[in-house]
Amino acid sequence: MIRTKLTIAGLLAGLFLAGASSASAAGVSGMVPHRALYQVTLSSVKSGGQLVDIRGKMYFEWKKTCESWTTDHRSTLLYEYSDGTSSRINSDFAAYESLDGKDLNFSSRRENNGTLFEEFRGHASLNASADGSAEYTVPGNLKFKLPRDTFFPMQHTDEILARARKGEKFFHASLFDGSDDKGPQQVNVFIGEAVDPMKNLKVTKDIDLALLKAPAHKMRIAFFPTEDDASTAEYEMDLVALDNGVVSDIDVIYDNFTISQKLVAIQPLDMPACTANSSYGAKP
Repeated sequence: MIRTKLTIAGLLAGLFLAGASSASAAGVSGMVPHRALYQVTLSSVKSGGQLVDIRGKMYFEWKKTCESWTTDHRSTLLYEYSDGTSSRINSDFAAYESLDGKDLNFSSRRENNGTLFEEFRGHASLNASADGSAEYTVPGNLKFKLPRDTFFPMQHTDEILARARKGEKFFHASLFDGSDDKGPQQVNVFIGEAVDPMKNLKVTKDIDLALLKAPAHKMRIAFFPTEDDASTAEYEMDLVALDNGVVSDIDVIYDNFTISQKLVAIQPLDMPACTANSSYGAKP
């Protein structure tokens, strides 16, 4: 089944994008709260395999409160196989990430043809002077140590975009989002040339063009397991990311197939009206 970490792409995961972040997630970076809908299709598949088609939709939402970023990520994907069978996979992921990037509450569920087959819930925290930790309440016996360079999704995204604005070309860090039972992953980000995010986009009435007027870069993101000495990525993403956190185009590349996620709808979400006593807008 498709799995993507929730960095800039929001996957996964958001895709999508903590400890040592140099940019504040409290608004300095200019990330814009929004909801977006992507059409998912199978763009290529190696011959000889059982997979015939993948199609569906992915919904992604970034919402800001006075104390946190909240993420709502849902997808429904239909897998079709050469023997005539099919699986409809519904995935739901929700997260609460504090604005200072130090705390993450997460919840993830996956269903196959209406039957729950995976569920994860828990809390993770980071400490700048020591390793962090993640503890799951579902399942209750699962814990991970988080390296000091670990980022949670929103801070990871924020850091990537800050480095793109500075003209940097490479960024490496550990990422944890709680979307599965694999723990943190090592993530390599290659930041490419500036591009026009409208170039390959089919504009419809459901797309707010004001959200697509920020500078954008092509990027490739590669994900590696933390515990293994693997030289080959588990999967990679090619995407177009705007400075405001919007992603207009995504290809997720696995060993045997590649899926495409095309933006078909996007709308801004209101910023919160926060009090002077709130941490909103404060630098960590």
